[in-house]
Amino acid sequence: MKRTLAIILALVMALTMTFTGTAFGAESDTYLALGADLSDSEKATVLDLLGVDDTQGYEVLYVTNSEEHQYLDKYVDSSQIGERALSSVLIRQNSGSDIDVETHNIGFCTESMYRNALETAGVEGAEVIVAGPFQISGTAALVGAIKAYEEMTGENVDDDVIEGAVGEITTTGELGEEIGDKETAGEIINDIKEDLADNPDMSSQEIEESIIESAKEHGVELSEGAVDKTREMIEDLQGLNIDWGGFKDKAQELLNSGFFDRIINWFKSLFN
Repeated sequence: MKRTLAIILALVMALTMTFTGTAFGAESDTYLALGADLSDSEKATVLDLLGVDDTQGYEVLYVTNSEEHQYLDKYVDSSQIGERALSSVLIRQNSGSDIDVETHNIGFCTESMYRNALETAGVEGAEVIVAGPFQISGTAALVGAIKAYEEMTGENVDDDVIEGAVGEITTTGELGEEIGDKETAGEIINDIKEDLADNPDMSSQEIEESIIESAKEHGVELSEGAVDKTREMIEDLQGLNIDWGGFKDKAQELLNSGFFDRIINWFKSLFN
């Protein structure tokens, strides 16, 4: 899981900004957050995967390994984060309200895991590409997104929002590893968040019941440890300043549009 958490951190924060006005499209309106420790050849590989020929027209930020540790040590053993910042991300706004995610050389987080965490952070209408120079987990890119967000808006990002999004991705990934299916794990987490949108004041027992019921609906039986960790993560989200009503409205909008059917078919034809 490890190195992926920082890519996510970068994503969540660069994308938590509210995109308004003219949609991004020009290169000058697209942000790159690159790992500061990429060698020249690794950087060339990453830029090629991100579809960037020349960085001159882009806003470019760099993420250091110390920044990765600052945000990720709470969730990941420092030895697993490593000593080099490699994960990189490109972010631009797209038309509509969907979040489109594409990954290259990312082994721990799936596209839907990124998408779910960004939705939790209130992001919509964004195109996100995450890449590593070789197979890595990818978490470091989240740190870059935080820096991009602060640079673009001039606002400091609430650490609680960062931690909530990182905690969600970490828990979803670990849950996916336990049940052998990260996509199903993401669906379980989304089910619970929809229950939370219906009842933001759910008790710990009600959250546990929601977790167990959702897992059962997906044909999964979770260990007591998995239920406990998922409940703790949901309780962390519960304490954040999240518009749960808006989250539910968004979920219903996607359902009505047939978005989930498209995603299912897409993943069947994709990797993972």
